[in-house]
Amino acid sequence: MKPIVALSYFHRKIGPLVFYSYPENLLDEQLSARIANIMDQTVSEGFFTHSFEKNNSNNYYFEIHSDWARGNKEMLMVSIIFDQQINSEIEQSVNVLCTEFLEKLLSNEEIYTAFYINDINNFDEPDKDLIYKNNSLIKLWVKELYWAALEDTREKSEEEKIATLLNKKFIFLTLKKLSKGPIALDGLREWYNDTFPKLDFKELIDTLVSKQFIFINQIGIVEKYVLLLKEVNAERIPPDSVIEYIDENPDLIELELIELLLPKVQEYFSIYENNSKEELEEDSFTLYQIVSDPKKYNLLSELRSGLISKDKLPKLVSKRALDHLNSSLSFLKKYDVIEELKYKNERYIFLKTNIQISTAFPEYLRKSLPKESKPVIAKKYKPKGD
Repeated sequence: MKPIVALSYFHRKIGPLVFYSYPENLLDEQLSARIANIMDQTVSEGFFTHSFEKNNSNNYYFEIHSDWARGNKEMLMVSIIFDQQINSEIEQSVNVLCTEFLEKLLSNEEIYTAFYINDINNFDEPDKDLIYKNNSLIKLWVKELYWAALEDTREKSEEEKIATLLNKKFIFLTLKKLSKGPIALDGLREWYNDTFPKLDFKELIDTLVSKQFIFINQIGIVEKYVLLLKEVNAERIPPDSVIEYIDENPDLIELELIELLLPKVQEYFSIYENNSKEELEEDSFTLYQIVSDPKKYNLLSELRSGLISKDKLPKLVSKRALDHLNSSLSFLKKYDVIEELKYKNERYIFLKTNIQISTAFPEYLRKSLPKESKPVIAKKYKPKGD
């Protein structure tokens, strides 16, 4: 479900039309005319949705001051269009993004000049410079809105959903405790209230039952036991992307670069494999933090596909997210997920370790099964084009 972002305006001679859309060339003439028609029927400022055929258009109609327009105002509408129906949570996110976009335009008193790019020959040189500058700026803002919408509305992968649950210490430790075997409900409640006195035990149990992590088994009239149904594990594995990238691009990868990459991966795993159980448990909690963080996970997803030039990394996220990029890189580097190396005067980022989240029957249940069951690996997000 990839969105299209369109900015429409009311041309004083032609009427409403789409001024710019991104990604470019995805908005066909029919859809463009439909968006313009929606704007033509709008009379009041604000956010609204419109569905037609399989499309869902989320629109914000607004006006900005203009020294050049009749009535001293430009009438605009920003639309984020999806090719399927969306839920109320996504709609709310889109509303917030559109409001932020409006505020950005209102912060620039000369932004109205951008909409006169097609009449550029009617203006003198100083005004032409303004038009060109603000036309480029507003197109950049539309692109930023697209990337922000893509980040905020992308459906989470299975491994993200699991990590978002397990990144909470109280859930992480509760599941670890239950992995040792069934526990009386009263005993678990006592432990939980002592360990997390400010948290609600019933809320924890309801969450784990609804997510099908536990089952409450009643024995007799009084006794209730909590059984863990599935054990979750987050671990590091060697990154396939390094080997695959080398195999698929033999002409682009020289032996010297391979000799830089592989030893770093091998060295790390020679140490990782000898970590204690406590160290691995602490590390797994860190891995849940990484996978549940959209900024870090976006980087991880891209790096799973191969090496990335450090200069190209800012293109993977919206400008709005650029402030988080360096901190994400530092975090991933600190915890040995990525490595940076220099080759022929260019900096590269590559995965030193990949992350795998899997679910399986608890060990104490596996022992009672007639045949050893294999863990189920949680599905990852794959960027388009992979």
